[in-house]
Amino acid sequence: MAPTLLLALLASPADAGVFAAKTSRGDWPTTQVARDFVLPKGYLQVGLHLDSKASRAFRDGDGDLVDYEEGTVWRYSRLTLHVDQGFSRQLTLYARIPHVHAALRNDRDTAVSTLALGDIHTGVIWQPTSGEKHAGALRFDLKAPSGVEWPTDFIGGPGNTEGFLTGTGITNFGVHVLTRVSLHERAALRLSYGYTHKFAGVVGYVVEADGFGNGWLSPGDEHRLTVEAQGQLTDDIALSLDGRLSRRGTYRLGVSGPSVSSAELADIDDSAGMYVDSGLAASYTLSPTWELGMESSLQLLGSDTRTFAHLGLEEFSPQPGLTMGLHAAARW
Repeated sequence: MAPTLLLALLASPADAGVFAAKTSRGDWPTTQVARDFVLPKGYLQVGLHLDSKASRAFRDGDGDLVDYEEGTVWRYSRLTLHVDQGFSRQLTLYARIPHVHAALRNDRDTAVSTLALGDIHTGVIWQPTSGEKHAGALRFDLKAPSGVEWPTDFIGGPGNTEGFLTGTGITNFGVHVLTRVSLHERAALRLSYGYTHKFAGVVGYVVEADGFGNGWLSPGDEHRLTVEAQGQLTDDIALSLDGRLSRRGTYRLGVSGPSVSSAELADIDDSAGMYVDSGLAASYTLSPTWELGMESSLQLLGSDTRTFAHLGLEEFSPQPGLTMGLHAAARW
């Protein structure tokens, strides 16, 4: 009896592989409006997100749009790897790894561009309870200064730009409160509020006058409010419309040195700002394993975008323009 049982166990298929379905994992929701903020337990999701923005204007000190010279286009594109792991019924771990292409082309068809790794985000989402009508969660996000933060040339100032930065050189930590309210079996409203603290640090692009790089920068902390309305057209197709309000604090900078600390920084005049964006997205669930989607976003209102424009730092100076995006995700 024992040898027969042992042979039966050895011949049974194993489900311990990374890409195999786990017998202990949770159920995948049938519609997108019913999804929680965390993945069901045991699921691993990997996705690629491609977005690109073309901007032909900037915002001045009053927030008004000012066109570039005819033929000049600023394009900011990202290919981001999304990895999410349903660690438990209440916890999802995630990572966002972007690769950035920043380019400025003028009317003479001359382009300055940079292609490099951007700043990586990692974090955890904790959803203590789940219900058909309501759900709430907390998201803790850490951004590491992993992108390019050194200008290609210090000579000549912004008029002699030979490349752009893909990272701020600053560490961020954000806490976000997430809520979902089901209005109907095919409609839901999602709201989130987030506060991001941006730690002061020494960065390569703050340059002392007639001196050298490596000065202090203290970015203003950011408050962000997002409202998203979701509609489930069919079991497989969903649409969403969202609005985002972002408020950034005053930026401060100063030189570095043995007797200089982050407490001895000077404000950058009129650097605090507010931005309002709106977006539209559609997604198609091919199966519980595959999903495709597309989205668009437009900056409706904004503050002065000139402060960090010559460095290409979209996190600090998001230029106006229409952003288009595509995404694909696989889960198992």
